[in-house]
Order: sequence, then structure tokens, then C-alpha cells
Amino acid sequence: MNNYKMLIAYDGRRYKGWKHEKKDSADKSIQGKLEGILSKLYNTNIEVIGAVNTDAGVHALGQVANFKAPDIDLSEKEIHLYIEKYLTEDIIVKSLKKVDDRFHSRLNNKKITYQYRLWKKDSKDFLLFERYQTYRLKEILNIKGMQLGAERLVGKHDFSAFTNKGKSKNTVKELFDVNVKETDNEIQINITGNDFLVNMERFIVGTLMQIGSGQKNVSSIDDAFATLNKDHVGHKAMAHSLCLMEVLY
Repeated sequence: MNNYKMLIAYDGRRYKGWKHEKKDSADKSIQGKLEGILSKLYNTNIEVIGAVNTDAGVHALGQVANFKAPDIDLSEKEIHLYIEKYLTEDIIVKSLKKVDDRFHSRLNNKKITYQYRLWKKDSKDFLLFERYQTYRLKEILNIKGMQLGAERLVGKHDFSAFTNKGKSKNTVKELFDVNVKETDNEIQINITGNDFLVNMERFIVGTLMQIGSGQKNVSSIDDAFATLNKDHVGHKAMAHSLCLMEVLY
């Protein structure tokens, strides 16, 4: 058996996320699309393991996945070209290479980075193509307040309040960096951590947005960690403005 690593980018708007939950809905997931093509190539069921299970509607520029398949005397380039031939235009395999048998895209990763894009209300440019990846703000946000909130999130914390899923085995996660950057047209929120709970990134963004709008205080983040109460956390931000940027090993 050979083990292959892929670097993948996709526009997540048409899909129910990376992972397929049911066989009859496999074609509505990124994982299902890739598995369908590879299973046809190898004439056997191929499992594609993604580094991150991105939510429905979420995009990726740096998703990493691996799959194990029997040797059918095809080069990496030939396998790559076959995948490209049958993939839809909103999914791109940026690279494919054979790796050590022990490589596992999910179990081996060390850092995951997401970016959330907010289009500023007072932007002088029109929102056109960016509307597919950016949330249009209806108010002007306090960037300094958001940056102070971002600083409170860095470190190892129990993020139970920052997920809408029930009980998880391990809710303690470490964020290495959370930064809020302002450009002429956008506010970009970059989050790097070792792992994320379901929708955790979107609740973090929603909390920072509400701090920026004055609906919540910076101290609400400390309160969320201390009490694990969801009342201290902001809304869940829209999925289409979130992008998986990079996975490091």
C-alpha cells in the first residue's frame, strides 16, 4: 500500500463540509467527491482523511489530506492528473506526493490556522467578488477592543463555552496566536491553534465582533473561561467568510 499526501483548496459554498456523514450524501462533501474519484481509479473503496473537518460553507486554501491505496503502477503526476480530470471547478488538489506510511493528516498536525474576513462598513470600494468569502459589516467596529479581546484568547483554555456541540472528550485547546488586522477594506481575524472544537472558530469571531460593537466587554472572554457559560460568548459567525489557511506538521 502507498500513502499519499494532498494539499487541497476549495470553495465550500456548495458543500455540507469536508466530511460526509452518510453514504447517500457523500457527493455533497469535499471528502466524498475525492473518495468517489479515487475509488473509481483504484476500483476499490478509498478513504480520504482530512486534517480538519471544516463546516458546511467554510472554504480552504490549505487543507491537507492523505489516503492509502494499492500500487497500480501510476506515478504521482498521473494520479494527480486523473483527480484533476474529474474534480469540479470549486475543488483543487494543489499538490500530491507519496509520503511515509506513518503520516496521518489529522493525528500528526501541530498547528491549524483559520482566517475570517469582515468587509468594513466604511470601505470606499464596492463589495463584488469578495462577497462570496467576506461578511459585510453593518456597523463600524472598535478594532482596539477586538485586539484586546484577541489577546485574552491566546493560551491553553477550556473552550467549552465556544462550541454548540454537546459534551466533548477534550475541551481544553491551545491557541498560539489570535490577531485582528485592519486593511483599507477589511478586518481580518487570524486564529492559530493546536485543535478546534465544532464551530469554535466561528464563536470566537462572533465574540470579537460583539466586543467591537460594544455589545460585550473584553472581560466576557475571561468570564466564559471561568464559568464555561455560553451567555458570555458572542453569536456564531457566518460560515462563508471563514477559510482554513494552513495546516502545519
